[in-house]
Amino acid sequence: MLALTLAATGLAGAGTATAAGPGVALTADVSRTTSSVNKTQFGEIVEDINHSVEGGLSANVVRNSTMKENGIAHWSAVTAGGGAGTVSLDTTQPLNAANGNSLKLSIADNARGQRVGVANDGFYGIGLAPSTKYTATFFARADGAFHGGVTVDLESTTGTVYAKATVRSVGAKWTKYSVTMTTGRDTPVSTANRFVIAADGVGAGSSLYFDVVTCQPPTYHDTGLRKDLMAKFAARKPGFFRVPGGNYLEGNTLSTYFDWKKTVGPIENRPGHQDDAWGYWSTDQVGLKGYLDMAEQTGAQPLLAVFAGYTLDHTVVPQSQLAPYVQDALDEIQYAIGGTNTKWGAQRAADGHPAPYDLHYVEIGNEDFFDGTGSYNTYRFPLFHDAIKAAYPTLQLVATTSVSSRPVDVIDDHYYSGDTSFFTDAAHNYDGTSRNGPKHLVGEYATTNGTKDNPTGTLAGAVSEAGFMTGMVRNADVVIGASYAPALADVNDFQWPTNEIAFDAGSSFGSPSYWVQHIFGNNTGDYVVSSALAGAAAGLNEVVTRTAAGTVYVTVANATNSPVASRIALNGTRFVRPNGTATVLTGDPNARNTLAAPNTVAPTTTAFRASNSFDYTFPANSVVALKVDTSAPMTPVLNVNRGLSLHVTTPGATDRSVAVTDGVGAASVVTASSPDAAKLDATFLLRPGLADPSCYSLESRANPGQYLSHRGDRITLGTDKRSATFCAVEGNSGIGVSWRSYDDPGRFLSYRNGKLSLAGCEHPADSSFTVGEPWWRSDVSVPLGRSSWQANTGDYLRHQNFVAKTSAITAGSAATDLQDATFTLEPGLADDSCYSFESVNFPGQYLRHYNFQVVLNQNDKSGLFAEDATFCATTGHNGQGISWQAYAYEDHYLRQYAGNVYIGADGGPRVGDAASGWADDTSWQRAAPWAG
Repeated sequence: MLALTLAATGLAGAGTATAAGPGVALTADVSRTTSSVNKTQFGEIVEDINHSVEGGLSANVVRNSTMKENGIAHWSAVTAGGGAGTVSLDTTQPLNAANGNSLKLSIADNARGQRVGVANDGFYGIGLAPSTKYTATFFARADGAFHGGVTVDLESTTGTVYAKATVRSVGAKWTKYSVTMTTGRDTPVSTANRFVIAADGVGAGSSLYFDVVTCQPPTYHDTGLRKDLMAKFAARKPGFFRVPGGNYLEGNTLSTYFDWKKTVGPIENRPGHQDDAWGYWSTDQVGLKGYLDMAEQTGAQPLLAVFAGYTLDHTVVPQSQLAPYVQDALDEIQYAIGGTNTKWGAQRAADGHPAPYDLHYVEIGNEDFFDGTGSYNTYRFPLFHDAIKAAYPTLQLVATTSVSSRPVDVIDDHYYSGDTSFFTDAAHNYDGTSRNGPKHLVGEYATTNGTKDNPTGTLAGAVSEAGFMTGMVRNADVVIGASYAPALADVNDFQWPTNEIAFDAGSSFGSPSYWVQHIFGNNTGDYVVSSALAGAAAGLNEVVTRTAAGTVYVTVANATNSPVASRIALNGTRFVRPNGTATVLTGDPNARNTLAAPNTVAPTTTAFRASNSFDYTFPANSVVALKVDTSAPMTPVLNVNRGLSLHVTTPGATDRSVAVTDGVGAASVVTASSPDAAKLDATFLLRPGLADPSCYSLESRANPGQYLSHRGDRITLGTDKRSATFCAVEGNSGIGVSWRSYDDPGRFLSYRNGKLSLAGCEHPADSSFTVGEPWWRSDVSVPLGRSSWQANTGDYLRHQNFVAKTSAITAGSAATDLQDATFTLEPGLADDSCYSFESVNFPGQYLRHYNFQVVLNQNDKSGLFAEDATFCATTGHNGQGISWQAYAYEDHYLRQYAGNVYIGADGGPRVGDAASGWADDTSWQRAAPWAG
């Protein structure tokens, strides 16, 4: 396992700002949390690509161990001292139904002092190390003319033996043999080696037969998985493993998908299959259990993908034939988490793992957006969804493309780009994501700039990915996790250009992207805290997190070519321990790591002097994680006088939202397609606490002036100040927010057995709620019909040459100008709880945002147009009038800026996001229509 390089720990160093003073202000209120960091925030995708499993994670150094890869490829005859013999493929006397091929050694001459045997060249060699024990197993039989045993050894390709063992006798029936052998202290570290089984007996004209041959060094926690690769995974502290990957799951045809039932049980009973997604044979000796073990042995969760009836050659299983595949998925889940009294739970126990695995997420298929038939939405996802939810209601299901036929818990997004600036620019992709829609999994992403000689990327690509990661962590309430892809590649044979970790038969190294994953995995707290950058270039991205105990991590990706001097202010704490540490990854942006130079790009850790306010210079092309200890208290950040919804986190009821029905607190299933009344009932306006403004009261949107209250343990609507006041604390289950009663502090708003009540926290998930955007999206109601809209400058919103502008309008303005500044306010095209602006002089054309500029376009009836042309009404940010929130970008609002109109974020990276004047510029006053 590679470790961070520890540099000198002087308190002043590279992190100190220059004398010219900091140009960037990074401010964080470390006492105010915005969301919890997910346990699954940083993950791995492992599929058998680039020999990442067969010849990689599988510790078996023998290639083609079952003689099915092009016959007896990678096996050859070994003779010496005048011995003679040949090797061939034999199928006449199979080991069993699963493995019918064997390697036949025909012995012509084998007298004393002679040698006749078979050699395997491994996966581009066999890595050996000194003083290491290797265990070999194989099935063998001899014909009647052979008498004696065999020798097993590991030797150089020129015949120098480093480890040896003997089997005294091989009989006429198939028998499994096992030997151990240990290399000497002087064994060179090398891959120029081979595995040999030689006849140690007599019988010229006789034959030996071999099948299912393995040889492996000590493995990671005795799992059969290669130690150095697993240690690298463990060192970066992954939260999940997406297994068994992507295309490998599907296969090119129905005969080559990952048929998990053929990958469990004794390895001699596994037939293996052609990995035609990536072009080589897979013995399936790692199998489903090995994939689950990868996660468990590194402290992560498995995110299990199940085959969903679609293959890479675009074969789609008809609905009438899909039931067996659905049952296979149910059986697979049973293997992972079923009790030992179930069929497949018992098989798991027989395979050596009686306890269930820690499975919470199941993905239905892989990249089903390539299926042009629509079958995923119409019947494939629904059939899997309904069956799995019925059997395992607490599991979260991941869809691989958009689905409207069933509720979706999580949707899987994939991003790849060869442009090293792509992910820097994508750092804010999830800022505007709906908090009421499905969660997101970034199941695959990477900067693809590897070379034909090196399957890993550059520092520049890694820094860009780090910028994207800051955005995913900032949006941890909607992004459950992300897995860099692919995880592994053999430097001698890879099918994907850029990978996280590369290896050969003897050693491995982490890419710059690996070290970015390592930094985030080891330097991220349990909660995201409120933070902001001011004066920063577009290439600078940050996220600040903390632990409950007060350890704060400030993580910054600087994708620019210049150092950035900054002033960092940690507000909300009385004490900051002066001894901070900085983990820094920087260097030549074009640099890569190699087997020969594995630490060309690697992080260093140094000490720096921290305080509530300190200067730090972030090096050019760098990822930096600053760690400081504080005494900060911790409370959730909640924006008062804004709408919200509260979502249940009780397992099996996560599709429910807190609502009121006939004045009584309830929990209802609400979706975007629910009736208006249901949306109103499940929407609340968050007000300062009626009894204590440091706490909160939840005003019913459907019943103005009425607040969520308790009467004893019963939840109702009311106006009593004390019973209608709740104090927000971090979720009792570690997720979301818990609402503690103001006048009964030991009790919380809770959901249990279909009802809302005031209860203790005996069941933490019942009293934890996630906060979403309001189901009824507009916080205030605005009269429909014709109106004009005045900016704080006195100018009016208008369209000019089909572009939204602001300009002075008076009664004396030209008739065309009066019309251009008049709109018909209609129920929103995408959601009638919001609004759309139709032009009065161009009926059918609406204001919509396009690349963040606002234009006037003809309604094309598409869903995208409807969302872009829909705006939700909130109280004006400057306390007056209305602010218009973009429907699909909840942090962006209609803004006038220098005479142009954008949808802008407060202090975001784009034109029109300038923080100065944002509150006024996003506040609009309704006025009488200029055109009657």
